[in-house]
Amino acid sequence: MYTDFDDASRSELAAAAYVLAESCKKFPTYSALSKQLAYLYDATLTSYIDYAWSSGRTVSLSSNFLDNSYALGGENLEAEICDLLCECLLEPNADNGAFDESSFNIARAELIDDIDSVINDKSRYAAKQSSKTIYAGEPWETPPVGTHELAEKVTPKAAYNAYGKLLENARISILCSGASDFAEAEKVFTERLAGLERGKVCMPRFIPSKLKAEPAVVEDAIPMEQAILMMYFKSPKVYDRYAVFLMSMILGGMATSRFFTNIREKQSLCYYCSSSPNRAAHGLCVNSGVDPRNIERTKQAVLEELRDIQENGVTDEELQNAKLNMLNIYSATKDNPSAVVNHYYRQIADEKTLTIEETCEKIKAVTAGQIRDAAREFKLDTVYTLRAPGDGEEDAE
Repeated sequence: MYTDFDDASRSELAAAAYVLAESCKKFPTYSALSKQLAYLYDATLTSYIDYAWSSGRTVSLSSNFLDNSYALGGENLEAEICDLLCECLLEPNADNGAFDESSFNIARAELIDDIDSVINDKSRYAAKQSSKTIYAGEPWETPPVGTHELAEKVTPKAAYNAYGKLLENARISILCSGASDFAEAEKVFTERLAGLERGKVCMPRFIPSKLKAEPAVVEDAIPMEQAILMMYFKSPKVYDRYAVFLMSMILGGMATSRFFTNIREKQSLCYYCSSSPNRAAHGLCVNSGVDPRNIERTKQAVLEELRDIQENGVTDEELQNAKLNMLNIYSATKDNPSAVVNHYYRQIADEKTLTIEETCEKIKAVTAGQIRDAAREFKLDTVYTLRAPGDGEEDAE
């Protein structure tokens, strides 16, 4: 389900999503719901909230289950699971305009634990902290689930109100992948969602992140063994999606990438150095694990590699290797039902949905000139460093 950030606070909707995946009127406790899932051959039911590929967010309720052909007793598992998803979505454990307090308190505690757990993963922590500067004043500034402080203030009624707005205004997509033709799923969802009262459905808005007049430089300190250097580049005016994907692959997305070969192996400046694009924000993030003494040299090395592509482009060999890597990734996607769903999930805010085969054709058509032109649009926006307190700043000899 795709929705704007204006519909409800982040933590209110996140808390609602947690409740929906753990109980419903028919199975009012997590124990009862878990017992039903175990009966259905240990099926799973989870919720997830994240940014969409636009200035919005997505709330997902999903299940993995055994295909009907493998049910020992001939059970219609597809129909039962889809009906259970609808029970959780349409008939939550709530009364009088508020979620059941006991179920809500458990879900909110899990939400807060998940928010707090980011400190245990330094890379996630660096991404969270750097976003405050990279996306200041924009939707991506704060995690899609909100903050510890916001989550603590959420009430069962506020979360239920956010849930109600979600059902009324969200753009709903149903994604299925597996051996089935999913006729049973189509039947169940058609019948159960037919009575849903809808208002003005949210439509995607693509708003690139604003490029700062001058790059922001931010440093944080927490106890850790090494330092993390994050460099964020933006291209707010022009964004050639597939050219940027391949450019990112050539810079730091494969074993033969420039960052791995030139910065890690030849110069020994970092433990890792990777790049990843952000299509929604028109951004490119370079993430490095470095010795604190090598921060400045690593920064300059990254800038030199990007500048070289901007001025001289990429070689035919680099382009071919990047295309083969991406095509192999998409080829493997077809063997994994969850990966297939993720392929379409990432497009739910797009005007046109491309199949895996159509996406591969787009990748094959990219030229070296397109990659050079795409690289020229990117400018440095933010340099973020996370290191241990008191680490020296001098470059290594």
